[in-house]
Amino acid sequence: MPHEKFDARKLERLNDPARFEYLDPRVIWDAAGVPAPSCIVEIGAGTGLFACKFAEFAPQADVYAVDVEPAMVRWMYEHRPAALSGRLHPTLAPETSVPLPTGEADLLVMINVHHELVDPLSTYREAIRLTRIGGTIVVADWAPGETPGGPSQRVRVTAEEIVGLLGKVGFEAAETHDGLRYHSLVSAHKPAACAL
Repeated sequence: MPHEKFDARKLERLNDPARFEYLDPRVIWDAAGVPAPSCIVEIGAGTGLFACKFAEFAPQADVYAVDVEPAMVRWMYEHRPAALSGRLHPTLAPETSVPLPTGEADLLVMINVHHELVDPLSTYREAIRLTRIGGTIVVADWAPGETPGGPSQRVRVTAEEIVGLLGKVGFEAAETHDGLRYHSLVSAHKPAACAL
């Protein structure tokens, strides 16, 4: 599967608050529809820009900000807000093997990471393992088409393709959401009858 990894040497770009102008965290949060999660896992958290926002939206939640890049995780440890130091947990892990228990997440989030995945199906299998019964996954990624930034067109997928992959690993009730100008936004739920 074609993929395109972000250059970790450019990690400061991930902290640009202008990203919120076209990738509004409130829109993503509302699409999830999980008003009071106790545990949030973000796979591909980068420098934790969105993980910090979700921690603000859910002041009672532990937030695991997972990334494959040591430089990203180190940056989060060194720069996370003091107010979140007990709840925001930077976590170094491969895309397909996150060191958290099965069913840990009320909400699992993936923002601008689908196009980076070497093996999307395996990553979504890990996502459903991490999500509790009845829990929610939300995926936002660059949609095909001309945009002022983002990855090359060859690694972009439609919302329908994301829905299809989520269904293959067992997520149900997938929905596509409006509100992001350049991105597909999809939510789905882990059903009660799930072996993972």
